[in-house]
Amino acid sequence: MSDNEGFFNNITHLLKQDYRGVNVSKFSKASTVPDHFVRKHETLQGSFVGVQHSPLRVLVDHRAPIYLPLWHSAKPPLPVKLWGIEVASMNAVNWLECVAKGQKVTLKLIARDNDDLLSSVSLHLPQHRKKTTETLDIAERLVELGFATASVPKNLKKNTIESKLAPALLSAEARAKSFRNGVWSENLPPLPAYVVFWRKGSQVTTDIVTLSAKKLAHVLLIASKGIFSGVKKLALRPFRSPPKQVQTT
Repeated sequence: MSDNEGFFNNITHLLKQDYRGVNVSKFSKASTVPDHFVRKHETLQGSFVGVQHSPLRVLVDHRAPIYLPLWHSAKPPLPVKLWGIEVASMNAVNWLECVAKGQKVTLKLIARDNDDLLSSVSLHLPQHRKKTTETLDIAERLVELGFATASVPKNLKKNTIESKLAPALLSAEARAKSFRNGVWSENLPPLPAYVVFWRKGSQVTTDIVTLSAKKLAHVLLIASKGIFSGVKKLALRPFRSPPKQVQTT
């Protein structure tokens, strides 16, 4: 047996196994994801590549732990249905294409719905100025913006992944309604003028306090640098003994 035949035989053997096969498998359809992966709500890594329309599905280029260029490059991305929401505006598509395109994502598998793979999708956005990464739940953010509505099943079982995700989605929808974001600007009556005025005043106050705190911190920083510089110069100054006094008789 040649080396090439041995290599491909080993790959075939891995693909026939549940977990080891997944290490080199790139999922492109919900049906290709092993059942036990869904039952155990496994986590998958990948990148956001686009949106599938009618119905809307998030397209994720799932990257297998062991990447084989010739094996994986030709496979299409994996369509994922966001659990717990219904898209209510095309602005959801625009937002996803603008913010999420090409960014890293993490899938938390939840369940199957016919041919759909239900999942929560976390988006990882690099913050270049702070050199950190902001992680946000896509479904929750779409609901908060008013581009989607919460569609959480009733009577969820306790201590399940669904019961942990549902409160955040419902809270996001409550905030969207409160601020008349997205679709709620048309589906709910306008906010009373005093509420709008009060919120704007609260925001201005918050901005002033934040700005004052930043200025105070800046002043204290400059002062501390000045004190440190003075102490440093004093410490580095050469020591001179006091002049000797001449005793007279």
